[in-house]
Amino acid sequence: MSKATRRAVVALPALALAGQAVAQEWPSRPVRVVAPAPAGGASDIYARICAQKMSEMTGRPFVVDNRVGAAGRIGMEYAARAAPDGYTLFLGSAAIALVKALYPNLGFDPIADFVPVGMMARTQQIMVVPPDLPVSDVQGFIAYARARPGELAFASSGVGNPPHLAAELFRAMTGTEMTHVPYGGDTPALVDIMAGRVQLYFGSVAPALPLRAAGKLKALAVSGATRSPAAPDLPTVAEAGLPGYNVSGWFGLLAPRGTPRPIIEQLNAMMVRIMAMPDVQATLKQGGADLADPSLPAMEQAIRESVTLIGEAVRIAGIRAE
Repeated sequence: MSKATRRAVVALPALALAGQAVAQEWPSRPVRVVAPAPAGGASDIYARICAQKMSEMTGRPFVVDNRVGAAGRIGMEYAARAAPDGYTLFLGSAAIALVKALYPNLGFDPIADFVPVGMMARTQQIMVVPPDLPVSDVQGFIAYARARPGELAFASSGVGNPPHLAAELFRAMTGTEMTHVPYGGDTPALVDIMAGRVQLYFGSVAPALPLRAAGKLKALAVSGATRSPAAPDLPTVAEAGLPGYNVSGWFGLLAPRGTPRPIIEQLNAMMVRIMAMPDVQATLKQGGADLADPSLPAMEQAIRESVTLIGEAVRIAGIRAE
């Protein structure tokens, strides 16, 4: 055995012990969970679930940091550039694949600069309109919009995120002309839908359902391939007369690439425990989410699928960064 080989053999156990030491020491101070959405938005809701449960498990503070703006890109970049030491996490979604498709020259890579920690939910968007808009279903809305080319506006929670993609794909597939009005998250977009200042929004299911129940907006359909467990009476857009339409995604926890593997594994073990908790499962289901497999391979696969499927949807919709 050469001297170099002997050194390598000796080094491997040392590296393993160093990794174990990192995991045993972490967390020794507060951990930041970056949510790229304002309070009340879907990312914020999921981030707070993680932060609360992880704080309880470790006895250390996990603090949600709402970094809002640029359709989530501000929070995304902040987390991607953070030190990969386990003290900054990111509550991400399939939006990372949409940002990757729309903004190739950001200065950071929303796919390559993160590693998965664990998926929480499979999600879709809910198609909502103002309560006094004279339509009651998807076909009625399409007819209403076609009769008023350029007069209606659709909201998004920012350029280059799933609600934007959902609306643009709907517009492209129906041949309707509507003006895009981007907002800083679900909450302000829903406020203007309720007020009738915009006429269409594909938003997160969780914050929209209570407003639907209160009669403050109308829900016409959901965007995914299957109905939402939280609103089984709502058809999918495809069922409602637009075959082939499908915009769905996921939410999950990510960490900056380079975060030590022992910390990633410790975080993932906590995610597995969190996703097995009945109260968490109930909260997610009530918010219209489908429970997701929190394992690392499952999230790695979900990211790969998002890059492929969202890239194709962007092509069909003809979306360009604004």
